[in-house]
Amino acid sequence: MSKKQKINQVILLIIDDVKSSQFFELLDGGKLPNFKELIENGSFCKDCITSFPSVTFPCYPNIITGAYSGYYLKEGSGIPSYHWVARTDPPSIKKKLPFIRNYSIGTHIFKIGSDLGDNVKTIFEQAGEGNFLSSLNIVYRGSYIVPPTTFNTENVFKNIEKAFIQPEKFFEIREVPKITVGYIPKTDELLHDFGFDHPDYINEILKCDKYFGSLINVLKKGGYYDSTALCIISDHGNYKVKNLYDLEPFFERKGLIPYNPKKKRGDFDANFGSIGHFNFPGDTWHHHPTINQMKNFSPSGKSNKLNLFETLWEIPGVKLMYYRDDENTPERGKIYIKEKSEKDGKLREGLIEYRGFGKELETKYTFYDEHEIYGYEKSEKSATLLDNNFHNIEDWLSGTYNIDFPMVSDQISRYFKNPRCCDILISTKGEYGFNYEHGETKNEHVYSHDIGLKKSMTVPMIIGGSQNIPQTELTYCKTTDIVPTLLNLLGITPHKSVIGKNLFK
Repeated sequence: MSKKQKINQVILLIIDDVKSSQFFELLDGGKLPNFKELIENGSFCKDCITSFPSVTFPCYPNIITGAYSGYYLKEGSGIPSYHWVARTDPPSIKKKLPFIRNYSIGTHIFKIGSDLGDNVKTIFEQAGEGNFLSSLNIVYRGSYIVPPTTFNTENVFKNIEKAFIQPEKFFEIREVPKITVGYIPKTDELLHDFGFDHPDYINEILKCDKYFGSLINVLKKGGYYDSTALCIISDHGNYKVKNLYDLEPFFERKGLIPYNPKKKRGDFDANFGSIGHFNFPGDTWHHHPTINQMKNFSPSGKSNKLNLFETLWEIPGVKLMYYRDDENTPERGKIYIKEKSEKDGKLREGLIEYRGFGKELETKYTFYDEHEIYGYEKSEKSATLLDNNFHNIEDWLSGTYNIDFPMVSDQISRYFKNPRCCDILISTKGEYGFNYEHGETKNEHVYSHDIGLKKSMTVPMIIGGSQNIPQTELTYCKTTDIVPTLLNLLGITPHKSVIGKNLFK
C-alpha cells in the first residue's frame, strides 16, 4: 500500500434542496455511482441536521461559517432568516422606517457578506494563507469568486476543474486552491417549480454525480486526489404542502396594511410559506413591540384594536406559535410556545429558556398540562431531555436527530436572540402553504422546505477522497460540523465562533 499523503486541499460542494432520504434512495439504487464511490472510501451520514428555519439563508451561510444566528453584535451570525427587518440595538431615534432584507430581490443576495457580521468567519477567513476559490458560492467572503455568468450546474464543476488544471487563470500565485466551495442552486429552482418527484429535479441530482465524476478524474490526473478531501452536503431538505391559501384578503378584512417601502407606511411585514415570520412596530419600527402592544394593536385600516396573537390563530392551519418574553437579554431569556390541539382546537403552552452564548448556549424545554408539544416523550432518547434541566446543542442533537423537530429548543433560542428576528413566528407544520411575501401572494408552489420536521431538516453528508479520511458511517451530525472537520483535516484550528465539532476527533 502506498504511503498516505497529507491533506492539502478541501473541496466543499453544496447541492441546494436535497433531502437525505431521497439522496440515499437514488444512491442505493445505483443512480449516483460517483457519490457512491466516495462513500465507499470515506465517511457519510444519513442524519445530518441543518439549521432552523430550514431555508437557504441562513442554512447555507451556517455551513460556510460553522456557526448559527445569534446576538450578532457579540456572537453568532447576523442572518436569522431569508427575509428580515432590521432592528437597531439600541433602537434608533433618528430613523422611523424599517429596512427590509429580502435575498430574493436584486443585489440583496450580495449583501450577505456584510449581513453576517464580524463575529463569525467564513471557512476561507479561518484558513490563513493560501488560494481560495468560490464557484458560484454566494458566501464568498475571503475568497476569489468566479463571476456568476450563469446558474448552470456544469459550469460550477468546470470552473473548479479549471482551477486545478490552470490555477494561474484565477490566482497570482500559481497554486491550486487550498479551499474550494461550489454551490449548485439549480436543484432548488427545479424543486419549487416542479417538485422532488419530477424527472427534471431528479436528473439535476444525477447531473451533479456525473460532473463530480469528471472532477474526480481531473484531480486524479493532476495528482491531487490523494491529498484532497471532498465533501458533499445540502443546505436543507423539502416537503409538499397539503393545501394552498391566499392570505391577502385575510389581512384586508382585519384592517392590517402591509408595510410598503415606497409609500412609507403600513402595519406589518411578513413572509409566510408554512413558517410565518411576522414583524410589527413597537414604539417605532426599530423597537420590537412588547407583548402588551401586540395584544392591543391599532391597525391602520380599522378603528378598533386587535389582539395580534388571536388574529394570527385565525389563519387556516396554524398549529404552532412562538414569541419572546419582554425581559429577554442576549445572555438569558424565555420563548413562549403555543400549540393548537388538532382534536379540540384548544391552546396548549410550553416554554423554551436559554442561557449563555455560542458553544456555551444551554436551553431548557418545559411543557404544561401533561401535553408535550414536539412528541419527544414518545422516543426513549428524546424523553431524557424532558427533565427540567438545561442542555447544550450536542445533547439536543443526540436525543432528537432521528425524529421531528430536531434540535428545536437550541435553534429557536438562537433565532430569537438575533435582533433581526421576527416578533411572532407561526407554523402550519406543512399542512398549509401561503407563498406570501411582503404583502403579496407570489406563486402557487406546493413544494417547499421551511418547516422544522425531519424531512426538511435532514440532509445527506459525505466526506471522502484522501485515504486519511476514516471509512465509517456516522450515526448523526449537524451541518455546522463541516467547517471544523475540514479545517482539522488541513491541520487548522477553527475560529472561536464555530459551534460545530470535528467529526473525526
